[in-house]
Amino acid sequence: MSQGIQIIDPEERFEVHMQGAVFTIRRIDSSTMLALERRHSGNKGDKESFLNDDVLDYILVDWEGISSPLGGAEVPCTKENKLHLPANVKLRIISAAQGNRAESSHSDQ
Repeated sequence: MSQGIQIIDPEERFEVHMQGAVFTIRRIDSSTMLALERRHSGNKGDKESFLNDDVLDYILVDWEGISSPLGGAEVPCTKENKLHLPANVKLRIISAAQGNRAESSHSDQ
């Protein structure tokens, strides 16, 4: 039997496995999204880009298996490093965070 749709709990976390890396993410609720939008309401320039950066920073909590192309050392999960992820990885993380419930996801693409 299906559990149906669950509300978003800011404490829930789930993993997304992608290309040998593991991303720990959380979903974003409408009040958090509104707060992030308000933060950028006075910005001049590309507000949407700054908002997308903050959304990614909020939903991506931690990672394993992310390394630098220069030397291969693991890099910490900081906002700056999150922004350097490939665009297709960012999109898949954001897409996973928009699901109906927190469930681990595996993908090797």
